[in-house]
Order: sequence, then C-alpha cells, then structure tokens
Amino acid sequence: MKQFTSKTQKIGEIGEENACMFLMKHGFTIIERNVANKFGEIDIVAKSHGAYYFFEVKTGKQGGFIHPAENLTKEKLRKFLISVEHYCLIKKIKNYHVQGIVVLLPKSGSANPKIELLDLT
Repeated sequence: MKQFTSKTQKIGEIGEENACMFLMKHGFTIIERNVANKFGEIDIVAKSHGAYYFFEVKTGKQGGFIHPAENLTKEKLRKFLISVEHYCLIKKIKNYHVQGIVVLLPKSGSANPKIELLDLT
C-alpha cells in the first residue's frame, strides 16, 4: 500500500478510508486501491452487481474555502480517465463506471464526514 507522508496526503488517506467504508456499506466490494500506471492513478477500484467502478477521491474540510470537487481539474480528469481505460484494456473489463467521491471531513472529530458521489462521465 502507498505510504502517505505530507499533511495533505494524510488527509487524502483519511478520505479514501472513509470512501471505502461508505462503498462497502452500500454493497461494493473493494478490489484495489491506489492503482498506478504510466498514465496516472486510480484511487479505488470496486465492484457491484457485476460491474466495475473506478473512483477518484477528493477530500476536504466541511466549510472549507473551496469544495474538494474543484480540485478535479480538466487535466486530472483526463489522466484519470486514461488510467481507467488502460486498466480496463489490460484486465479485459467492458462493464464499468467512472465516479468521483467527495469526502467532507468535519471540523471537529466527533461528527461523521459527509460523502457525495459524482458522475464523471
């Protein structure tokens, strides 16, 4: 598993953990995490009802200056989609969906994060 060292990476790791818990709670099976290839990285590969799902996770604080989805730039999305297409080509996957997950962490540690799904296609 990838090692997270900076503060931003650690917040991202917390977001990915929360995203995985959310997905499993909603019937997804987590197949892989942090899959890197020559085109970029896929945060979460999951499966549900015979289809594969590829997730890009963005994490931020509730009430923060910008919404984490704003970090899904055109270039980041392009790299993510090419990474997914490459993964599917190598693994011979035809039935798949591409989504984003926004994790909004609470300002205090006591509340649960808010999680939003985004359709990226």
